[in-house]
Amino acid sequence: MQTSKILVNHIPDDVAWKALENLVDKFKFNEKEGMILMGGLPRASYYKGIKQHLGHLNRDTKERISLLLGIYKALRILFVDGYQAVTWINRENQLPPFNGMTPKAFMLEGSLMRLADVRRFLDFWRGY
Repeated sequence: MQTSKILVNHIPDDVAWKALENLVDKFKFNEKEGMILMGGLPRASYYKGIKQHLGHLNRDTKERISLLLGIYKALRILFVDGYQAVTWINRENQLPPFNGMTPKAFMLEGSLMRLADVRRFLDFWRGY
């Protein structure tokens, strides 16, 4: 699992905002959770981006969106039922790295590494 910095930098901002809007909707993240997952994005920037798909996104934020897209894709491969796929993040998981936490709580620690750890876990689980 790698996010190519060349590819991420060339993703148009409006496309990345639309992807984030869809992910927030699919995973039922609230505004605060979305801002945390995007690395502490200011509320005004987050709201403008989600609602109007406007605003510049830096590489870090685009990588976070890319990791969330990878998490969503892996879950849709692992679970035939779409509801099971998007609610997996809300179920406690005893396996490392979660150790009893929900994947959502684990990711909401806020670091890019937490998103990468969830993505890596799912890629391993699905036999990437």
